[in-house]
Amino acid sequence: MRGSRTVKVAVRHVRGDAGRRRTRAVTWAARDFQLVRPAVGLDRVELECPVCAVPVLAEVRDHARTRRVRAAWAAAGVLALLLCAVSLGYALHEGAATRPPGQPSAALVPAGVVVAGVLLAVALTAFAIRRGHIGVRLLTDGPGPGRGHRVVPVRG
Repeated sequence: MRGSRTVKVAVRHVRGDAGRRRTRAVTWAARDFQLVRPAVGLDRVELECPVCAVPVLAEVRDHARTRRVRAAWAAAGVLALLLCAVSLGYALHEGAATRPPGQPSAALVPAGVVVAGVLLAVALTAFAIRRGHIGVRLLTDGPGPGRGHRVVPVRG
C-alpha cells in the first residue's frame, strides 16, 4: 500500500478572542480525530465540535491527490525562487553596468528589485501552503452562533 491511509486532524472551536494593544490572544478548545482516507476520490465526514456539539462537515481527499497538490505547491515555490534569482541577477547586472556619459541609468533596476521581493514572498507563501496542506478541508461551519471552527493537522 502506498501512502498513509489515515490522517490525524483536530477540530478547533474559538473560545475567546482577546484583542490587546500589540498582541492578540485566541483560545481554542480542540478534539483530535483519526480520519481514514478513501482509496480514490474524496469522502465527506461529519465531525463533532468538542464545545458546542455542532456537527462540522469536512472533506477528506485520497493520498495520491493530496501528494499531487503538495507537489504542485512545491513546484510553484521553486519556480518563484528561480524567477526571483533571475530578477535579482538582472537588477544587479544592470545596476552595476557602466554607461557612457549622457546615457540615463537603467529604469528597470528598481522594478527588478521589487519583482524579486514579490517573488520571494510568493515562494515563501507557496511553501507555507504546501506544508499545511493535508487533504482535509472544512465544508460547513455549523449553524448561526456555533460558528468559529477550524480543521487543523495534528503533528506528531
